[in-house]
Amino acid sequence: MKYKYQFKNKDLGKALEVIFGENNVEKILNGQIKDETKIILLTIDRPDGIRSNISIPKEKIERVRAYDPDSWNPHPQILPPHDGIYLVCLGNGRLEIDSYREDWKWSSFRTRDILAFRPLNIEPPTKEELCE
Repeated sequence: MKYKYQFKNKDLGKALEVIFGENNVEKILNGQIKDETKIILLTIDRPDGIRSNISIPKEKIERVRAYDPDSWNPHPQILPPHDGIYLVCLGNGRLEIDSYREDWKWSSFRTRDILAFRPLNIEPPTKEELCE
């Protein structure tokens, strides 16, 4: 299982990702979460003169399961990170293939029927493979 750190307040997390950059916020969280301080310090110092420091108490951070492309991801606790084709495990134990799009979710099954999903990482056969 993979885990990540995120802000308990989702709106705060999104705002900080806009200001500091999503990758930077993730690196800062991972780099500072286990140090001895009681805060996470986010700093920006741009060439155009914009500077800022924001400190967030570590108790405002939580450890959560992260999307793992190599494992089953519990649904709806974790959502697919991008549009695509996924293998889904339904509540009745059946495995099915479904497509996911952020704007309309799952195409064939209701969200409440899906227990877990993983990416369907297969490509169609090449012409050479078909002619063997």
